[in-house]
Parts: sequence; C-alpha cells; structure tokens
Amino acid sequence: MSDTTSVPKAPAASSEKLSWYRKLYLRVEALSSTKHALAAMLVVSVVDGSFFPVPPFALLVPMVMAQPKKWLRYAVMGTVASLAGGLLGYWLGTLINAGAVSFLNIDLNMRVQRFGIDASLGDLLGQNFWVLALLCSVLPTPFKVVAIGSGMVSVPLDRFFLAAIIGRTIRFMAVSGVMRFAGPTARKWLRV
Repeated sequence: MSDTTSVPKAPAASSEKLSWYRKLYLRVEALSSTKHALAAMLVVSVVDGSFFPVPPFALLVPMVMAQPKKWLRYAVMGTVASLAGGLLGYWLGTLINAGAVSFLNIDLNMRVQRFGIDASLGDLLGQNFWVLALLCSVLPTPFKVVAIGSGMVSVPLDRFFLAAIIGRTIRFMAVSGVMRFAGPTARKWLRV
C-alpha cells in the first residue's frame, strides 16, 4: 500500500537519462502540486541565496498557473524569502572573503593606478560590484552567485541589499505576473 501524502515523483525520462540537476529540478517542481507548495517555495527561495542549485521559480511558475489569483501574494512572499536567503549568502561570502584574504595573503588596500584609476582594490570591488549585483538579481543568474560574490568582494551591505530588493522584486513580479496574465502559453518561452 503506498502513502498518498508523499511528494510526487519526477516524471520518468522517455528514452534519455536525466542529469542529477534535471531530476532535482523536476522533484522541486513536483512539490508545486502538494499542500506544502508555498512552504517549499519559501524554503527554496531562502536557500537559493546561499547554496541550492534550483531556483524558486521552479515552484513559483506551476503555483501561479494553478492559482492565478494568488500571483501577487506568491511574488511578494518569494521576494522576501529570497532576500533573507541573499543575506545568508552575503554572510557566507564575507566568511569566504575573510578566509581567502588571510590564507592567500591578499592586500585589499593595495592601490590600483592604471587606466586613469586611482583606488584600492577593495574600493574598486566593493564600491562598484553592487551594480553587477543589481543586474544579476534581475537576470537569470543564480542569486547565490550574486549574494556570495557580493560578500566576498565586500560590497557595502546597504548597497547589496538595495540592489537585491530592486532586482529580486523585479524578477519575482515579472515571472509571477507573466504567468498570471499570459498563462500556459508563456511557459513555453519563459525560461526561469
């Protein structure tokens, strides 16, 4: 006798063997049809900012398609959870930075004086990387790379967080809104 409350299994491959990533992605997507879908999306959103290889949109898209009237709620909750995960990823990046800088004996106060630039290496990375963090928060870049990278290069926390708020809000609202208003046809061309 099988347990009816278990998570549905990922669909079997027709003739090709699925990679571990694709299997994981399909298992996460299968969670979208369970009563725990919202909780799963929030957990995936948090850990997406630090280490999880599957984006929360694997759950968000089927959830919005199943309940289109809740698109805004899902987008807002996913954004907030993703920002919490981003802060966790940023903290991990600062730990990596501290370890790498001391282990590799890197001097972030070293001056760069080339091409009309006169600033320390730490200033160049930390003060300007937030623009990249903003772009990568919107684009289909793994958010964990943005968050950990920002912490590693010492982007000021307020700049990282502002970039993450803007970027993740745009991304979650866009994906959720497109799925709400364009429906199933959008899924064919929307890559999340």
